Amino acid sequence: MSDDLFWDRAKPITAPEQGVSLAASVASREARLPAIVVIMVALILSAALSFSRAEIVWRTGAFFDSDDAMRAAQLRDFLSGQSWFDLTAHRLDPPSGLPMHWSRIVDVPLAGLDLFFSKFLAPEYAERATRLVFPFALLAALFAVAGWLGRILSSAAAGLAAIWLVMLSGAMFLQFAPGRIDHHAPQIVTLALAFGFFLQGLDPKGAWRLAAAAALMALSFAISLENLPFFVVLIAALPTLFIIDGARAPLLWFSAGALAAFPSLYAAINPRAAWFASACDAFSFVHLAALFAGALSLGAVALLAPRLATIRARIFAVGAAGAATGATVLLIAPRCIGDPLGGLDPLLRDLWLSHVVEAKPLFSLYATAPGMVVATAAPVALGLAAALGFALKTEGVVRRRWLLAAAVIAIGFAAGLWQIRVFTSVTPLAMIPLAVAIVALVERLDVGRALRVALAAAIAMFLSPIGLAVALPSKDDPDTVAERACLSPEVFAPLASLPASRVAGSFDLGSHLLAHTPHSVFAAPYHRDNRGNRIVADAFTAAPEQAEAILRNAGADLVVWCARAKQPSSLVTAAPNGLAAMLARGEAPAWLDRKSAPGASLLVFALRPVK
Repeated sequence: MSDDLFWDRAKPITAPEQGVSLAASVASREARLPAIVVIMVALILSAALSFSRAEIVWRTGAFFDSDDAMRAAQLRDFLSGQSWFDLTAHRLDPPSGLPMHWSRIVDVPLAGLDLFFSKFLAPEYAERATRLVFPFALLAALFAVAGWLGRILSSAAAGLAAIWLVMLSGAMFLQFAPGRIDHHAPQIVTLALAFGFFLQGLDPKGAWRLAAAAALMALSFAISLENLPFFVVLIAALPTLFIIDGARAPLLWFSAGALAAFPSLYAAINPRAAWFASACDAFSFVHLAALFAGALSLGAVALLAPRLATIRARIFAVGAAGAATGATVLLIAPRCIGDPLGGLDPLLRDLWLSHVVEAKPLFSLYATAPGMVVATAAPVALGLAAALGFALKTEGVVRRRWLLAAAVIAIGFAAGLWQIRVFTSVTPLAMIPLAVAIVALVERLDVGRALRVALAAAIAMFLSPIGLAVALPSKDDPDTVAERACLSPEVFAPLASLPASRVAGSFDLGSHLLAHTPHSVFAAPYHRDNRGNRIVADAFTAAPEQAEAILRNAGADLVVWCARAKQPSSLVTAAPNGLAAMLARGEAPAWLDRKSAPGASLLVFALRPVK
């Protein structure tokens, strides 16, 4: 089993060393070719399957997700000269703007691509090209890392199968879809890379790779905190193994990497004035302090290893390190122990967050989309079962790798049951042991190589998310289709021609209004926007005369509403006699002056001047 990165450039062929023949060296070099071929095939198929969406992005500049629209608005501000450390969305929640919980890390490659394409494309097409190339490049990276993970856990053949299965997981339709420029795809690739280096670092001869894993974790934290549950499992594996065998090299290497990388990345994304500020939803002082305390404590435990000769002594030392980490959080920001979105206004949680599909528990969707639930959960469950099965059949470092893989997949599966969006992160990892199991199965068959390859591909197709989704089809959601009618760029064109104003619209319209028009908005689907979202929630659920007072007091100039929704929004159902319900019926109070054309998807009203 080789731990080499399979995409590494082959070493020059020299005289045989350590019993390795010249023929074996040539075979090792040529073994890399199939992986490249499989990656290219996977990319071609992915591009073909997602071509219709790519065509829409290129032709119209449409955004299929609020976060992509918001990222585009942030990127434009950055390219226009907004400071690296200024993460305020100045057109969101006017007049002060809203400090976002995103960092600039993802803006760097996006800005580089945009500047490159701007040399020979008009600005709007440079941005569209960036939005197509960015997710496609990350998809290629994901396939490459999947092949690498397959080789680490098993063999080159398993690596090839892993690439195929990850392609069949449907990544090109989800976080790696054309036009997707939010931070989720970079986080998935970063997680997979950190996982791979962790697996390699479990071998005492490769413990130095844990420093690389720590650096990747720091990069991930600098982007967002969404990989935290996975990283907790990975980090916990090191002191657990230390308790068992007393090996200190893994602890030393990880601690050294963490102590160097986390403060460096922290300083890179936070202005000096905010170094000691703590926020629960972004990489802040409480996280840095806890990580620093934990890494320092584990390093000290490793240095004291010769004196910790018994398991009891090692348990005590590791427990003290864990206590130091936990105490740091409790002393600095105990509120961060719970829900990072705990500060969200309860009314907004009911009217907005509870209706976001990706934030719902998986099985809450079973009544309306059972096929989707099965296609999402079953492949990950099979990958988890495969990892546990291999752990039972192997020994030594190999067993530890499989146990760690099972633990990481298990935490992802559990988190996905709580919030369905986690499945986009754990599914590629779960496809690796499933690929190994499929290869092990077909290699036991007494048939030719070509037939084994065909059987492996067919089994992978049958067990994959795409295969199950095809076998268990579900109907299109008419609400989603209707919602897209209000989010296409041409719908915003008439509104964009109006002078820059402050707009009160529903939560889901906010980011798209920022991306397609020059206006400011009060509401957008972000948990920090308590003030702006509450203004809209209060106004749209209030009686029309009360809504007028709320909007005028907030300084609103325009009111927008989607006229194509087939089902009432939460703003309508919460107050059948409120302003939103009135607009949904096609009516408007006297203090609103309609600006949109008859039959328009997006209704636009201006507040009449007060006489």
